[in-house]
Amino acid sequence: MNQFVPIFLGQQKPSWDPPRVADTQKCIRAGGKHNDLEDVGLDTYHHTFFEMLGNWSFGDYFKKEAIEWAWELLVDRWKFPAQRLYATVYKPGSGEPSDFDQEAHDHWARLFREADLDPAIHIVNGGKTDNFWMMGDTGPCGPCSEVHADLTPDGDTRGKLVNAEDPRCIEIWKTRTPTARSRLYRSDTSIPGWASSASLRSFRAQRI
Repeated sequence: MNQFVPIFLGQQKPSWDPPRVADTQKCIRAGGKHNDLEDVGLDTYHHTFFEMLGNWSFGDYFKKEAIEWAWELLVDRWKFPAQRLYATVYKPGSGEPSDFDQEAHDHWARLFREADLDPAIHIVNGGKTDNFWMMGDTGPCGPCSEVHADLTPDGDTRGKLVNAEDPRCIEIWKTRTPTARSRLYRSDTSIPGWASSASLRSFRAQRI
């Protein structure tokens, strides 16, 4: 995503019409924010080298489309069993920035209901650590939403393993929808809404 940083910061306008991009990138886990380097070798899904698939919107589509297309790819095309999927949405704890991500919650709730699943079970709230994305100490930030897959034999853990650092339930998708720019972890500057979605880090190395 480094090539898009000037667009994220409002320093450059996207050259595509419509302003959206799909990409694939080979990544080396070596350093930087949220690098999870200390987790390499301790589980089955943190790797030093991996491929990330992504799609990006620069002021074009936003949460509704990003969430619907994630569902379409995972459930309709890749045939993940919907009953094994759990979505996370941002709900700030005391002293944490921004508000509850009601918009993302409502979109996920509709999709789960259409699949005859209970949103109260399949949507899990997360705080700043898990569901508030920041490019760094400064720069774009905002709520993010993830999809986790239950890999247990019966696939019926009812969301209890989500973000529990359990290899039987792993993140396979993330949507980021920053709407502010942080200054030393303080969201104080509005920016035009952009969205990105990315498939699981090291997805291709997983046996689902």
